[in-house]
Amino acid sequence: MLMPELTKNKRACRIRVGITMGDPSGVGPAIIAKALPKLRGLLEFVVIGDRWVFEQRTENREQRTGVKFVDLANVERKGFTFGKIRAEYGRAAMEYLDTALGMIKEKQIDCLVTCPISKEAINLAGFRYNGHTEYLAK
Repeated sequence: MLMPELTKNKRACRIRVGITMGDPSGVGPAIIAKALPKLRGLLEFVVIGDRWVFEQRTENREQRTGVKFVDLANVERKGFTFGKIRAEYGRAAMEYLDTALGMIKEKQIDCLVTCPISKEAINLAGFRYNGHTEYLAK
């Protein structure tokens, strides 16, 4: 299959890419915030996560402008800290993944990119997987 040429000035295809935020206290929100301005216009991106957490990691408004977001609002604001391993963060990361899988099933997105999760956090939350791959295989 030939892929259409993608340029910033011409929207050659309408592939909808879902991006799960991964562990909300991890590097995922920062990775997304830095990548999206560079990729804007190439494909249609939908971030699945917690908008409040994402906004804590965005350096400027340009990184948030035009971002389609599925906000699960599933991270407690009080006491939230980046770089901590907590069961609630593992649970949130798995909720992002489950939401994205539902969106694929409902044909709301065409493919999925996942940001890093904390294996320790998802295990603390009761999920017995080593990571995304094992969870998706199940």
